[in-house]
Amino acid sequence: MKAVQFPNGNITMAGQLHVPEHAALSARHPAIVVVHPAGGVKEQTATVHAASLVKQGFVVLTFDASCQGNSTGAPRGNENPYARVADISAAIDLLITLPIVDADRIGVLGICAGGGYAAHATMNDRRIRAVGTISAVNYGQMFRQGWDGDADPRNSVALLDAAAQARSRQAEGGQLQYQDALPANREAATHPDFAEAFDYYRTPRGQHPNATGLFPLQNLAELVGYDAFNNAELFLTQPLLAIAGSEAGTRWMSEELHQRAASTDKHLLILAGGTHVALYDQPEFVARAGAALGEFYHQALVAR
Repeated sequence: MKAVQFPNGNITMAGQLHVPEHAALSARHPAIVVVHPAGGVKEQTATVHAASLVKQGFVVLTFDASCQGNSTGAPRGNENPYARVADISAAIDLLITLPIVDADRIGVLGICAGGGYAAHATMNDRRIRAVGTISAVNYGQMFRQGWDGDADPRNSVALLDAAAQARSRQAEGGQLQYQDALPANREAATHPDFAEAFDYYRTPRGQHPNATGLFPLQNLAELVGYDAFNNAELFLTQPLLAIAGSEAGTRWMSEELHQRAASTDKHLLILAGGTHVALYDQPEFVARAGAALGEFYHQALVAR
């Protein structure tokens, strides 16, 4: 694994390049960009799944989103969905310049909100030849319809009001207001997936000092109306593999992405017994997802 930096406008992106141990450096190899969840960093589940893919012969790039982790940019923790999508294209800009990467065989893998961003980037950037998602979340849709998809979208107007008030307070000289994406403690979780997310991000199971879980409250102005799957029926023509746990509250979003995608080569894999967060790091589910992703990317990027 090698630390890398690459430009994204006026931001310097921090990444890690994972190269198969016995890869011939004189040859060009298929490559995968891995996109971390909202509130996460590259060292967490993104690296777990990168390790699985690199063992199967793929060059893999993990990176911190702009304004997050070791990447530069302000405000810190910025979770602007359009910036997150642009980050992916900046990562591809780096890959196509590397002599060990075949620019015509690049895929993307996104986890949680990173899955929604990966799908959106695949529609925008035709250099992406295949997209995989793990526990995909359409982040704007989550704010409108809730984690399980059963909330009244009209209630999300209050979130836009909160974003506007936070922006006004800052304009009047107040401090930038942050929102924690996680419950204060496990007992405060209102959903089993949120309790497990607390375990992952706030205990030694998966915590990392760069993953604060905080984002500017003003981001809700961009997030609430955002639709990562917009025009998937028209533009998401590349091969797709969406993976979700059978017990995940977010399973419906992977099913919707699969249903809406225009691709004629699309697959939905539901892992029995898996929760949303179990697919981040639990060995059984990482192995099952990794095997499916390896076969999928091999067919889409190598055997084609």
